[in-house]
Amino acid sequence: ASASILMEFRSKRQTRAIADALRPEATHPAGKKAHATIVTRGNQLTVRLEARDSTTLRAIMNSYLRMLAATVNVLRELENT
Repeated sequence: ASASILMEFRSKRQTRAIADALRPEATHPAGKKAHATIVTRGNQLTVRLEARDSTTLRAIMNSYLRMLAATVNVLRELENT
């Protein structure tokens, strides 16, 4: 099973910062049932997810969506200070 998350940000700098925050999890996954690939192109960030089955895919997708939301919230707070 596979899925992709595509997000667009205001700048390449934001995109790179978020990709850098996610990369450690993608390069050193907790298990062998799924893996992720982080790709940036301009202001766009794509997280490609592959898993052995749909249950594992749902779990890894939820994890990455939570990490993305947390990272975006931190960047938003930093911009407001």
